[in-house]
Amino acid sequence: MSRNTLAVLALFLTIYIVLTLYNPRGIMVYALPSICWATLALVTLYLTGGLRKISQWTNRRITIMALGVAIFQIFILIDAGLINKFGKSPFSFTPTGIAINFIMVTTTLLGMELSRGYLTKNLNKKYPTIIIATVTLLYTFVNISISALTSLQTPIAYAEYIGENLLPTLTENLLATYLALMSGPLASLAYRAPLQAFHWFSPIQPDLPWGYKSIIGVMVPTISFMAINIATTPRDLRKAGLLTKIKPTIRQRKSQKSMKGWLLISAFLVLTVWTSTGLLGFYPTIIASGSMTPTMEVGDIAIATSIDPSKIQTGDIIQYLEDGEMTLHRVVEINSERGTLLFTTKGDANSAPDPDPVHSGQIRGKLILTIPKLGWVSIAVKEFFFNTYTFLTTTLSQTLTNIGTQITTIGVYITFALALTAYSYLLLTYKNRIKGGKTRNE
Repeated sequence: MSRNTLAVLALFLTIYIVLTLYNPRGIMVYALPSICWATLALVTLYLTGGLRKISQWTNRRITIMALGVAIFQIFILIDAGLINKFGKSPFSFTPTGIAINFIMVTTTLLGMELSRGYLTKNLNKKYPTIIIATVTLLYTFVNISISALTSLQTPIAYAEYIGENLLPTLTENLLATYLALMSGPLASLAYRAPLQAFHWFSPIQPDLPWGYKSIIGVMVPTISFMAINIATTPRDLRKAGLLTKIKPTIRQRKSQKSMKGWLLISAFLVLTVWTSTGLLGFYPTIIASGSMTPTMEVGDIAIATSIDPSKIQTGDIIQYLEDGEMTLHRVVEINSERGTLLFTTKGDANSAPDPDPVHSGQIRGKLILTIPKLGWVSIAVKEFFFNTYTFLTTTLSQTLTNIGTQITTIGVYITFALALTAYSYLLLTYKNRIKGGKTRNE
């Protein structure tokens, strides 16, 4: 890795840390990110060698395809809005608000995509898959809110955040990174700029359930990635610096293998989203408490399926909504009050039944399967993000503050000592000059 590449990467990470740790107020909320990303864009453009070098990277056909993907994704969002509903954009649409948002969005896009293009083009191209994976994860990590992720309290809220934010951000960055590798920053800008413009500057936005957002945000970039990958020719690869000499038959075989791999990945992502939204009729839940021990342990994944409340029997384990959270407890008694079924529940590890009965309308499903310990992967990921966020926002900032205080205190003492020494020196010198003058006069 060259020094220039390290410089771009270091500046990128520095900007992320600054914007994460520092919480400005007033106009600086918009000014600081704009200044930071504009600086990154200018530095990257200078190290790249200007627009002429970027034009040499650009593959016109792939760039046009990237623009077509963005338009297609916007069309799908609008179509989903027609099926569901539209809502008013939360952003300001005064002339001043539009101007401020335009500057911030433009500088952010330029800083991110120019640096993305520079990194993908200057890292070791012998391992393009590693380049795509590394840069994708880096830019995904920067674009998600760790504070929002670590503030989630329930498994459902955690699943919603992953489906609505993390997975779409990951797939969007995967496609943008691939486009930057194949055609430079202009291609990734052609894909991301229309999406950002629609999000920030359309006064009416599709008001979609998070399940719709997740499916659209995952499927469109994933399918587009596969389509562009299949449409890529050996000539495109040679222009991108990824191919020197290769026979067409081998190229076709690799494309077929790549197609199968990405189809599997796409299917896995779509299934993940669909199971999280309940579109397949069952709901996975990570056990976060020990109230059902030993039937279910912390870290197990419990899968519940939809059921008619009238078919629930004593001894069944049901999933129901209580105080905004989903709970899995065993039914110990069933009563009827004015035609409404009431279920008395109890955790297997609890000594007494739950104080409030469960109404039919609260029930989401009945437990059908428990997968031991698999949920610890999700718990470990959440703890990693939480610990990282705590380190960046609390430990690191407190350490830097303490170091700064010590340096300031020591600096005051040193400055005082130097000032006293200088004053004494000047005073003695002044007196000697006076005495010397008198002696000469005498």
